[in-house]
This record gives sequence, structure tokens and C-alpha cells, in this order.
Amino acid sequence: MSAATIAKGLRWIGMPVFLAATAMGKPLVAVATPFIMLPTLALLYKRHTLPQDRQADLNSLTYIYFGSIFGIAGVVLAQLLIVRAITKPLFGDQAATFMTELGRSVVKDLTPDQVALRAKLASSWQNWVFLVAMTYVAAGGVEELLKYAPIAYLRRRQRQSADKKAIPKEVYLQYAVAAGLGYSTIENMAFARVAVAAGESGWKLALTIFERVVAGSPGHCLTAALLAINVAHMGEYRTTPGNLWRILGGPILWHGTFDFMLFGLSALEGNVGWIHPEDPWRIAGMILVAEGVQLSLFWQVRRLWLALGE
Repeated sequence: MSAATIAKGLRWIGMPVFLAATAMGKPLVAVATPFIMLPTLALLYKRHTLPQDRQADLNSLTYIYFGSIFGIAGVVLAQLLIVRAITKPLFGDQAATFMTELGRSVVKDLTPDQVALRAKLASSWQNWVFLVAMTYVAAGGVEELLKYAPIAYLRRRQRQSADKKAIPKEVYLQYAVAAGLGYSTIENMAFARVAVAAGESGWKLALTIFERVVAGSPGHCLTAALLAINVAHMGEYRTTPGNLWRILGGPILWHGTFDFMLFGLSALEGNVGWIHPEDPWRIAGMILVAEGVQLSLFWQVRRLWLALGE
């Protein structure tokens, strides 16, 4: 069976099966699925509108997208190892307690003593150090590496081929964004399932989907775009730590800053980890902060993209 046939099977059979499996037993998640898929459909539409010589190979995009979906297992494992590696030195005997509180997604049924314990942990200097490491290293570092992987593969394959024609910047962009969207899609589906399992109301689920589609997915796409621009700007380069930082440093810092601000807002409310605010004004403030970061990143990406020229 050829690679093209497998890719086609993934698109027409694998994707419906994946979506059905993630929505299984959760009808509300199934209802939300079309909205969660909007960013992916937007990528495919944008590719279709590009000139033929600037379209990324559809089969390669398919493999990258699904590779990112299944690659989340490796990402989560790496993040878990990083989190556990820094928790024990920071929290000592309270490390197990901290990990328990970090894993909570719902806090409405906690006792006053548990709430007080969470507030104490959240306000500690150890928690703020932990948040820096988690957001900039475990989240930003690991996830941006996932987006860079297909570009690294593309460049390696290009060097080994007889065709030495320069890779268009649009192709770099499509590959990086496909990796980001694969990860983002399964992440968004997971958020939706958690919200449904927690018994959230319809409007709360709708808000979760809105936040993920309007803020989560574009955030992944924008850092992927910055990564692709950095690669296109550098042209030919050796894979050295310095060059990798020139490519990944900006995306990691933007990604980490976005996550740190959200987790920081949650910590200021006395939470360990991420707990969605309930107060409408705090929700509005959170969205304002998140979109402010993304708007700043968008303008940087746009400026650098235009500076690349044709």
C-alpha cells in the first residue's frame, strides 16, 4: 500500500473514526466537534487558495497532522517527567499533596480546609517557580519542539533529494501549523470531554469551546507561524543549539508567556494548576489578557512575514 493511499485513508476514514472515538459516550462533545474542527478546515481552505507551487503536499500534511495527534502521548509523557522532576525539589514532603491538587479540574465540592490548603500552596514562592518551569519548559519547550519536528524532517529530506530548489515560506508555514493544529485539536477535544464529565452547564461548555477555538488553536498556530518564519529567514543552517534557539526561542517565550499569565491568574485566585474562573468579570479579564498577548504576537508574526518578501 502506497504512502498516498494511507494518507487518503487517514483523511477519509481515520479522521471520522478519531472524531467518533473522542466523542463516544458524550453527545455534547459530538455537537461541539464541528466547531473544534474549524481551524483545521481553515488551514485546508487556505492551502487550496495558494498557487500550486506554494501548496504543501497534502499527504505530508496529513501525516504531520495525525503524527501530532498521536505524538501528544510523547508530549504528555515528557511534560509529566519534567513536572515530577521539579516538584520534589521545590515542595519536598508536600510534593505528593501538590501533585494531587494540581490534578484537580473541579474544586466546587472541596471542604474549607482543602480550599485553604490550595490557597496556601498557590501563594507560595515554590508554586510560582513551578509555574515558570511548567509553562516555559514543559509546555512551551516541549510543544514547540513538536511543531518543529516536521520542518526538520522536510529540510533533511530536501537536502537528500536531487531537487535543491528553495522551500517556499508558505510550505514551512503549512507544515508547522498542521503540527500545531493536530496537537490543538486533540487538546480541545480533551477540554470538551472534561467539561462534559464535570457536569458543566451548556453555556459553560459553549464558553470552553469558544475559548479553545478562538484562543487556544490560534495561539498554537501563531507560535507555529513564528517558528516557520524563523526557519525561512535563516535559510541554510546547521543544527546547533544556538541555531535551534534562534528558531525556537521566540515561539517558546511567547507560548510560555501566554500560559504563565493564565496559570498566574488562576493562582491569584487561590488555585493550584488551572481552574476556570466563574465570575463573569474575571472571565472577561482572562479573555482580554489572553487576546492581548495573541494580538501582540500576531502583529510580530505579520511584520516578520512581510519582511521575508516573496
